[in-house]
Amino acid sequence: MRPIISIVLSFLFSTTGFAAGKAEHIVVVVWDGMRPDFMTEQYTPALHQLAQEGVFFQNHHPVYLSATEVNGTAISTGAYPAHSGIMANKEYRPRLDMLKAVGTESSETVRAGDRLTKGRYLSLPTIAEILQSRGYSTAIAGTKAVALLHDRKERDERYRLGKILFTDKTLPTNASTQLIQALGPYPKSAQPNAARDEWTTRALAGPFWKDGVPKFSLLWLSEPDFSQHDFGPGSETAVAALKSSDNNLARVLGELERRGLRGKTDIFVVSDHGFSTITQTADVAKVLQGAGFKAAREFKRPPSKDDILVISNGGATLLYVIGRDSKLIRKVVAFLQRQEFTGVLFTRKPVEGAFTLDQASIKTPNAPDILIALRWASDKSSNGTAGLVFCDESGRKPGQGMHVTLSRFDMHNTLIASGPDFRHGAVDELPTGNVDIAPTILWILGIKPPKPMDGRVLTEALMIDGPKVGAPKTTRIEAAHQKQKSVWRQYLQRTELNGVIYLDEGNGGLEPR
Repeated sequence: MRPIISIVLSFLFSTTGFAAGKAEHIVVVVWDGMRPDFMTEQYTPALHQLAQEGVFFQNHHPVYLSATEVNGTAISTGAYPAHSGIMANKEYRPRLDMLKAVGTESSETVRAGDRLTKGRYLSLPTIAEILQSRGYSTAIAGTKAVALLHDRKERDERYRLGKILFTDKTLPTNASTQLIQALGPYPKSAQPNAARDEWTTRALAGPFWKDGVPKFSLLWLSEPDFSQHDFGPGSETAVAALKSSDNNLARVLGELERRGLRGKTDIFVVSDHGFSTITQTADVAKVLQGAGFKAAREFKRPPSKDDILVISNGGATLLYVIGRDSKLIRKVVAFLQRQEFTGVLFTRKPVEGAFTLDQASIKTPNAPDILIALRWASDKSSNGTAGLVFCDESGRKPGQGMHVTLSRFDMHNTLIASGPDFRHGAVDELPTGNVDIAPTILWILGIKPPKPMDGRVLTEALMIDGPKVGAPKTTRIEAAHQKQKSVWRQYLQRTELNGVIYLDEGNGGLEPR
């Protein structure tokens, strides 16, 4: 249930007028997987300088699951997964595919989802959609397919309010030909993924801005996520990837400067999630099969009621019990509480020793019956980077990078904002989150959101008036299950401010009785 304060603030925001900021343009640059502790003058000079000029948000959070598509949606809608409809990168949507998981960002899933829901694949409108409905132009460019979730409306060349690039595809579709003519062919993938990120940056700052910088632009870079997954955060390749993203940020800032718009533009640099290093791998499906459960990664035939579909999201695993039998679900949960890889368990309905999906704001119509957030530790990797996690993903191995756990390193990400509406040289120590970006942008632009948002306006960082900010309150909830010789105990630390709940971390394990 949405907190009362959040409802009141959202209601006032959506029904009353307020003072707009000074910025004529908003530019959001996403560094996928960027941990804030890697922002240094040595590795990221342009980002470091931007933080000195504007506001560094010291206690910033993704929503859970700490995954790309989930947080791309949170950034664009200002909503928790429970209200946006996207709770994982890979989900089971049997109306789309009865036998296996679908990628929530794929164009095939998006189009089929919109057809089934009459345009409600995302339950709430995005920043780009809201602005276009007011007659403002937008531009979205992403090296990753998640960019489609920001502005997915099908369009032809006559539509003038929004252009979008997602990987090597565009809307309108003929825009890809124009990009290739201007920039050359789409580059091949490499480590780091610098060439593709640079091509995408040039597409935004060049052809997409050719006729003027739109009211809202978003650039989604694949690095450092791309390199951190294969080589681990803190590796030589990942550090080179940081420099790549920093160069692209400098390109965007330089283009705004060249056009005389730097002083009229608010810049947000944000990451979708943090990052950790894999310490051990776990094949959850195989472990469940070994215990006698009818678990599978993919069904070969229409499933029966006692079948369990296991869907890996890296640092979290989704279990869909087809018949939703409560006895079977309790049996699976009890088994998982004895496994070394289990960190925190969530269930659709209350089960002893687990939290409900509602307690993390992730209960969507397509949510699983059981969610496993894999275990983590704060120890350092061989690269000297804190944060070790279990991983359930085929092909991954120890030493590589992963996220999607409730590790404090996955749940702590980057946000820096600078421009005419932001304080100068400030550090915001209050809790903030990806859900706060959309309401803050709309507040600056003086636009009322058509529907309530879960996030808050980041008033404490602004030069303009906004809703008053209260005092944060951190709480720790626990769930336990007594066993014969031990106790399963898990915790979830949450901080609340102005009705917005930020998840800080969570973990669990067996303790001797």
